[in-house]
Amino acid sequence: MRLTWWLHACFELEYGGRSLLIDPHDGGSLGVGFEPPRARPHYVLVTHEHYDHNAVEAVAAAGATVVREREGDFELPPFRVRGVRLPHDEFEGRMRGHVVAYRVEAGGLAVVHLSDLGRPLRPEEAGRLGPAHVVLAPAGDVYTLHPRQALEAASELGARVLVPMHYWLPGMQLPLEPVETLLRYAKKWRVVRHDSNTVELSPDELPEEPTVLVLAPPRPG
Repeated sequence: MRLTWWLHACFELEYGGRSLLIDPHDGGSLGVGFEPPRARPHYVLVTHEHYDHNAVEAVAAAGATVVREREGDFELPPFRVRGVRLPHDEFEGRMRGHVVAYRVEAGGLAVVHLSDLGRPLRPEEAGRLGPAHVVLAPAGDVYTLHPRQALEAASELGARVLVPMHYWLPGMQLPLEPVETLLRYAKKWRVVRHDSNTVELSPDELPEEPTVLVLAPPRPG
C-alpha cells in the first residue's frame, strides 16, 4: 500500500489501482502558502465537518464516492473500512462534537486514522479499531490528544508504525504544537524521518520495534 501525507490530517491510501483520501483541506484554511492536496481519489472519507477536514470540493472529481462520518463496517473496494464514533474533546463531545475514526484495510495492512480524537481511547473503542499495523495520530495537542496520549493510543492499537499528523508547520495559522513535542515523549519509540511525503508499506516489511515515522511535507506543485 502506498501512503501519502497531504499535510494536516489528510492522507491518501493507494492499493490495487484505487485511491482513498481521508480528511481533505483546501490549503488556504491552514495558513498562507499551503496548497490543497494534489490527489484525485476514487473515494473520499470525511471524519467530521470542520473546515480543515472536509474540503471535498478541492479533491473530488466527477464520479468520486464521498463518505461523511459513516459508522460501522462497509467496503470501498479493494478497501474494507470500519468507522467508529469518538469525541472531539475530553467532555464526551459537549464542546466540539464528535468525529468518526476510520480503520482501513487492504492487502493485509490495517491503517487507523484517529481524526481529532479528544480523549484517550476506551478499551471497547480500541477493540473496534484495532489491531492496526499503522496509526495516523494527531500530534499537535491543541483541539486533540496530548502527544503522550497519542503515543499511548497507538500502543493500545498494537501499531508497529505511528505517523504523526495534525501538528504545526511554519506558516500555519492553527495554534498547534510542532511534531517535536510528540517526539520528546517518544522515549520507547524509534524515530525515523522520511525525506518524502510518500511511503510504501507492506505487512511483511514493517519494523520490528515500534517506530514513529515522520513524513516530509509535500514539495510545492
